[in-house]
Amino acid sequence: MNGSYEKDINLDIVKDLGALLTFAGYDVVYTRTDDVSIHDSGVEGVRNQKISDMENRLEIVKSYPDCVFISVHQNLYTKPEYFGAQMFYTGNNPANFRLARIMQELFAQLQPGNDREVKLIDNGLYLFKETKQPALLIECGFLSNPDDAANLSTPEYRKKVAFTIYSGLEKYFGEEVKNKENTEIGETESFLYMQ
Repeated sequence: MNGSYEKDINLDIVKDLGALLTFAGYDVVYTRTDDVSIHDSGVEGVRNQKISDMENRLEIVKSYPDCVFISVHQNLYTKPEYFGAQMFYTGNNPANFRLARIMQELFAQLQPGNDREVKLIDNGLYLFKETKQPALLIECGFLSNPDDAANLSTPEYRKKVAFTIYSGLEKYFGEEVKNKENTEIGETESFLYMQ
């Protein structure tokens, strides 16, 4: 993993993405901007803190019904030959597949040879099965792959990843505007989540 921690990579990408979106005029909401749990105070035990943390994140998501929910992660696998970003979505909103497809196409341009397909996760993840607005889990690369790990360990490449996600959101919002009357892009909020 080149000494890089997933949480640090995720946070760096999300902050760069948030800066791009804010500069473009979007409202950006984070579930957290530091490596801390957002569980309720007084909750004891790791399992109970994790449950409380996830419930509090879901409450944040639910409080922004007109947002797009993005979750940024890195993949890890036992075989180092697997590489490249992959998008995961649920079927509880038809926009999820469109967002995943757009994002996967743009990552394929960033990562030559990345022919991964978007994957339906069948409501297997708590935050995603409960999220009604457009939502996407982005695995930006494999920390178990030496090339992906080396790339993701550099701030320059993480900025490229953030810009790729930003470009995907812009393209998605542009398509949504074409599909809906009287919708202004500036009224759509972008919601970012970092594990």
